[in-house]
Amino acid sequence: MTAVAAPTVTITGVAQRWPWNNKVDITYTVTDGQTRASGVYCGLRFAVTANGQTYNFEGYTVGASAENGQHTVTWTPPEGIVSDACSLTATLFSTNFPSGNDYMIVDLLTGGVIYEGLMETQDLSNERYTNAVYKTDKLVLRKVPRWADRATLPNAASLPSGGYPTGDSVNYSSDNSNQKWKTDRDYYIGVFPVTQKQYVDIFGENPSAFTGEQHPVEQVSWNDLRLAGTASTSSIPAVVSNDEGKFFQRLNYKTGLYFDLPTEVMGEIAVRAGTTTTYYWGESTDASTVARYAVCGTNSTAVVGSRLPNDWGLYDMVGNVMEWYRDYVKSTNLAENPDAFTPVMNVSNYRRNRSGAYNATNTQRDFRSSRRVSASPSTANSTQGFRVSLIVE
Repeated sequence: MTAVAAPTVTITGVAQRWPWNNKVDITYTVTDGQTRASGVYCGLRFAVTANGQTYNFEGYTVGASAENGQHTVTWTPPEGIVSDACSLTATLFSTNFPSGNDYMIVDLLTGGVIYEGLMETQDLSNERYTNAVYKTDKLVLRKVPRWADRATLPNAASLPSGGYPTGDSVNYSSDNSNQKWKTDRDYYIGVFPVTQKQYVDIFGENPSAFTGEQHPVEQVSWNDLRLAGTASTSSIPAVVSNDEGKFFQRLNYKTGLYFDLPTEVMGEIAVRAGTTTTYYWGESTDASTVARYAVCGTNSTAVVGSRLPNDWGLYDMVGNVMEWYRDYVKSTNLAENPDAFTPVMNVSNYRRNRSGAYNATNTQRDFRSSRRVSASPSTANSTQGFRVSLIVE
């Protein structure tokens, strides 16, 4: 590894959000730090002294980047610490993987969460996260940055102006028109659909018809994931133990975070990964390199990540299993959604899902990036799976 030349980090601001909450925003500036393009990786270690005690925490637990320039990270301190009565220092050190918050890694056995940065290229990060561990006892999510921070994406230079694209004015134009979303918050979305081992780690049982630890979990209904009858706009209700409630209740209890199904807009932004073509890989209806589906002679699901990812390193965005979204069904185009992070509510009892499945036969219809379908929230069959998301507030 190339040596890091005289790296320095300077704390330039500490601001606590109290009385709203206990979180502390730390602003710092790095000089001669991480240079991912050259394979030079650095980490950060923070030390806070308050009330006569020193508290240490690693940068990878808060997503701190050691890239050159100014950054802000948020730390949640122990109760009783106030930022105007403490001192804070930071140090840089060499590491074997890049710092940053492009990826969120959830340890499903402990509930612990860490963050990692994108490697020199998206392809190298893809190779890192297709390791079996990220399909079983760890859950890996990719950050979709707020539009203002889009330069962090590997295909930033080719993104269309005006916002992340969704919609399709050529096919099915009556219910889905072109729309650009200048998102104002980051969000994370699963690199893979949730697998059977991951589901078992949280929920304790495997309902799937096609068994395999690294295959996507299926035969899960919307009601298995969120409380039956609750609005898609409702927060996930809290639980008091790890063995009660629906999937997201248990996951959130274990991690202390607020995971949920993505909204339909979040899902399509992630599917397209900045593309405006009919299919996220172009205009060809041949999806054999990116999807598991019937035309390839398949009659079951496959290990997640068995085909090529999209431009943001997200796998199985079509094929393998259909995926639930939070939204109720409403016959309208996406331009009428209130924002990217608010699911549509309606009197309809149906919920949105997308992406075709292993039994898809009409790729022209089923794999279009703006394809919209729906099902009853109680539907549970071998074509129905999901992936997780988290909105950064």
